[in-house]
Amino acid sequence: MPLTVFARKLLWLLLCLVAGGPCAFLALEGIGVPLVVLVLAGVVWVGRRRQMLGETLLAFGLPYSIEIVRIAIPEAISWFQQGDALNGIYFVAHLLVAVAIVLIGCRQLLARRQPRQAV
Repeated sequence: MPLTVFARKLLWLLLCLVAGGPCAFLALEGIGVPLVVLVLAGVVWVGRRRQMLGETLLAFGLPYSIEIVRIAIPEAISWFQQGDALNGIYFVAHLLVAVAIVLIGCRQLLARRQPRQAV
């Protein structure tokens, strides 16, 4: 792999790492959900074009998940304790999306690394 291709891939992954945390904050605020959907669609599109979707989803999903877990778990517990299930479900939904992004990234990496075996 030429050095310039490696540098571009590394720069892209670093950009995804940096974008994950702020996107999580925007998603939790509610008003930023459409922006986060656009960013995630762009991340998936570029990841597919560069044949590195798994790495891209993990680079974006790990900081995204860390921020979601850090904020959403205490908030969900608090809302459920107060008897407001709708707000609690809102934060649980964010947790599920964050976990799904990371799991899909892991699945993409594993599917690419392991050749399919004939039966």
